[in-house]
Amino acid sequence: MSTSMQNQGKPITTHDMVVVHRMFRREFGEAAGRVRGVRHGSRAQVRLVADRLELLLDTLHHHHEGEDRLLWPKLAERLPGQGGLWKRMQGQHTELSALLARAKALLGPWAAAGGSTHREELADAFDRLSKAVGDHFDQEEHEVLPLVPGAVSQAEWDEIGDAASAAVPKRKLFTVLGMILKDTDPGEQILIMGHLPLPPRVLWRAVGERNFHRLEQRLEAAVGHG
Repeated sequence: MSTSMQNQGKPITTHDMVVVHRMFRREFGEAAGRVRGVRHGSRAQVRLVADRLELLLDTLHHHHEGEDRLLWPKLAERLPGQGGLWKRMQGQHTELSALLARAKALLGPWAAAGGSTHREELADAFDRLSKAVGDHFDQEEHEVLPLVPGAVSQAEWDEIGDAASAAVPKRKLFTVLGMILKDTDPGEQILIMGHLPLPPRVLWRAVGERNFHRLEQRLEAAVGHG
């Protein structure tokens, strides 16, 4: 089994998960401010913010769905002595699912009303999500990720990232990619891009990256920071 835990003699890397968590921490940390700061009455600007927040909620849902399907069952089977930890992680996923559903239920009416109703309720929902997400990621990074290389092969680990990429709607892929790459160094960029087939990687450099930066500028302007 030890051979399968290695990739050409090198220990597996789980740092791509840390990079994705960094994106979620930043985006959820900014979400409530975007809800409160967008100029209500401007339906186009509210829609811009709502689209980003809906994508954020969906992306975290798919991220956790992938872990529930591809990671926790393997760890529970191979590291049975850590049963309490796996139960706690899955319990936190259940709690986060309820918070995600609450935010999503408020997001639609808020956007439909041009930002004039449910503002504080929605902002509060994202404040609560931001804290819960941060607490969950802290525990996952400190307690779970150090155990993964001894229990999961690189191919099995890569399957989680590949499944998350595949779950993103094609027209939103470059937005999610831009969100993930926003605060990365060159080595981290290579790690994340490795989960994509060649054509999207080429397209990202050709047009996707530029389009994402334009979208970021429009978002900043919508919430009064541009």
